[in-house]
Amino acid sequence: MEDIRPIGGLEELLRWTKPETPFKTEPLGNYKRKNGAEVLLCHDMMGGYLDEEKNDGKVYEADEYPYIFLNWWNIDIFNYFSHNFVTIPPEGYTKIAHQHGVLSLGTFITEWTGGALICHEILNNEEILEKVADALVQIADYYGFDGYLINVENPVSPVGVYNLLYFLQLLTSKIHASNENSRIIWYDSVLTNGKLHWQNALNEHNSEFYNACDGIYLNYNWNYQNLLDSADYGRIEKIFVGIDVFGRGCVGGFNCYKSFAEAKLLRMSIALFAPGWIHEKFPKTNQITMGIGFWQRLYPYISTRKLTNANFKTDFCCGMTIESENTWRFRLQDIAIQPQCLNKFCYYAVGEGLKFTQPGSYDIFNFDDLQLRNLKVICDLEISINRNPAEKCDSNYYFAANLTLQSIQIIIKTPTVLKSFEIISE
Repeated sequence: MEDIRPIGGLEELLRWTKPETPFKTEPLGNYKRKNGAEVLLCHDMMGGYLDEEKNDGKVYEADEYPYIFLNWWNIDIFNYFSHNFVTIPPEGYTKIAHQHGVLSLGTFITEWTGGALICHEILNNEEILEKVADALVQIADYYGFDGYLINVENPVSPVGVYNLLYFLQLLTSKIHASNENSRIIWYDSVLTNGKLHWQNALNEHNSEFYNACDGIYLNYNWNYQNLLDSADYGRIEKIFVGIDVFGRGCVGGFNCYKSFAEAKLLRMSIALFAPGWIHEKFPKTNQITMGIGFWQRLYPYISTRKLTNANFKTDFCCGMTIESENTWRFRLQDIAIQPQCLNKFCYYAVGEGLKFTQPGSYDIFNFDDLQLRNLKVICDLEISINRNPAEKCDSNYYFAANLTLQSIQIIIKTPTVLKSFEIISE
């Protein structure tokens, strides 16, 4: 299967037809929609579609790393962003996202003078407008992702604004009919008078766009009063507070937690932009432990989603496998289901497994109160179920009685490595 590529312009989008060869998609598993605040990760890094994101991955010298994101249980929506007209998430990212119960979004963007011309073509011709909406839905359906971030960063004529609202409503309606879990998120940019003026808030100038889709992603130059005022114009969980890890307009870097804390006070959702900063800022460091360290600072302000499935096997692979004595290969497709206890004492070591460096009880997985008749856990280390000791037979733990599964803990007494974990239930 060829690598996914973006769509560069309007003509290419209008010519797009569903390929005859079926595309192998990953179903959305472990998903349960939240009633409250969510975390959207907007992945914009070095122009997108990097070599390491291709299906074959990329070979690295030992001790060199690409950007690696492993905290999938701590986000709800993954948005792959580039400055191409239509950005389609690479296959590997949608696969990993869906295995962890995360929605995968592409991006529809128009910018500056060229973007204004594209908007004029689309928004002044209802037939083209409807064809664009249909094509976007068909592309998402074929490649198996769940919607789009809509980013219009160019002025729009008054007539165009009216049709832009219609386009947003039409696209949202059509993609919901195709995929009940889909989302269309509007970026805080154009106003209802057609001017390009970032508001850093939800207000009377942009609320119609918010009302036409599934939520708004606020620009980054907000202050606490902006957020407080935004709550007067919509449901707070549909307002995604933009936080730029590069610190443009807000507190960023390893101090992002300060921005998260402000959003949490108001129970608003968060859109975290460009966490690939970790690799761009510290390219020579271990990206596994560096990334976990970044997210560990955010743990007090975000939640960890629970699993809705108790039938899976994982080796916790971070995508890196040893290629030779001096090289290893990274493939997105090789990232396995991750544990929920990632921290500085629990992380993946390439060529070894999930490494525990301190004694203690680690909540490796938390479940959504699953009602089970039988449960089998295959694990070389001592475990507890719902914080109760479990009896072991060889490498297996059996539970034949009816059980409400809430959590599994790994009990560590001395530093060790866990190579695999499997759970089978009915």
